[in-house]
Amino acid sequence: MKNAAADLGRADMVCWFEQADTEVANIIKGRPSDAAAIPALIASCPQNRHVAALCRSLSY
Repeated sequence: MKNAAADLGRADMVCWFEQADTEVANIIKGRPSDAAAIPALIASCPQNRHVAALCRSLSY
């Protein structure tokens, strides 16, 4: 998915996937992860911001 984001010119998504890959690798290797890292990644997802902005614009 990181390569697809790069092909689309989405540097923000490429960066997000790199951060997510790092966190997942730490978890797989049994390294302690910051408890707030995964929720922060979800909240910072560029796609997430787009959806949140759309929802705000549609709310009454």
